[in-house]
Amino acid sequence: MNLSVMLKLNLNVYYRKQLCLEQVTDPRGNVLQQVASPTSDGSARRCRNYFDIAVNAKGLIALSCAAERALLVFSRHGRLLQTFGGSGLGSAKDELEAPRGVTVTRLDEFLVADIRKGTLIALKLDPKTGSRLERTVVTGFHRPYLVAACLSSGMVAVSERGNETGRVPCIKVLEPGWNTVRVLGVCAGMGPVLVCPWGICIDTDGNVLVADWGEEHRVLLYPAQGVGWPIVTQGLSSPRGLTLLPEGQLAVSDSMHHCIKIYQYKATQG
Repeated sequence: MNLSVMLKLNLNVYYRKQLCLEQVTDPRGNVLQQVASPTSDGSARRCRNYFDIAVNAKGLIALSCAAERALLVFSRHGRLLQTFGGSGLGSAKDELEAPRGVTVTRLDEFLVADIRKGTLIALKLDPKTGSRLERTVVTGFHRPYLVAACLSSGMVAVSERGNETGRVPCIKVLEPGWNTVRVLGVCAGMGPVLVCPWGICIDTDGNVLVADWGEEHRVLLYPAQGVGWPIVTQGLSSPRGLTLLPEGQLAVSDSMHHCIKIYQYKATQG
């Protein structure tokens, strides 16, 4: 599971590997929702490579599964409502081929990165049934992996994976009309060059934060204007998920240390 923490309307989403459960809690840790890990046909089974998770304002929970190549949508009470992609009965095969990152946009739509199709897909869902009401497909990406959105500005950040043929990893920043306005992590003159980007998030000022695995596992900040710099350089091992808490703190899931680390976030250097 990539993301250990996801904030939406002061809700925290935790992934409990040992019990194969996804839980939505309030900031004090009280469990508000609990989702088991069913197959696409509704039967229970052990976890199978779940990747990312998001919760919208209506309480719908979207969970991407790399093994089944599907996006699972649960009700606020933890019942499986819809499966997009995959090979199960009732799945919409035209939607997704290999979903990875998922987030919630300013319009309360689920935004999914499909690494195989090279697209972002925005899904507006019925709050009761989870069925698709509208779909927007944004093309032109090379192996999009993780995605983040700012709920106030509508800006979106998406990571692209590099490959052995010379394509380098980067972060693309999109404005609300889906046009790319910045490409980060490819030019040393504009900040650290990305090696292996994982978790990303974007704040209300358009600053982008990235967890990167290079010689050092660290968190980088690329400001809306100017040159980027590292903001966390020690104490992390395989950081995967990033999110900003309502109090202005930065939460980082440290996968090798099996914990979530909280940092005071400041958007200014020094």
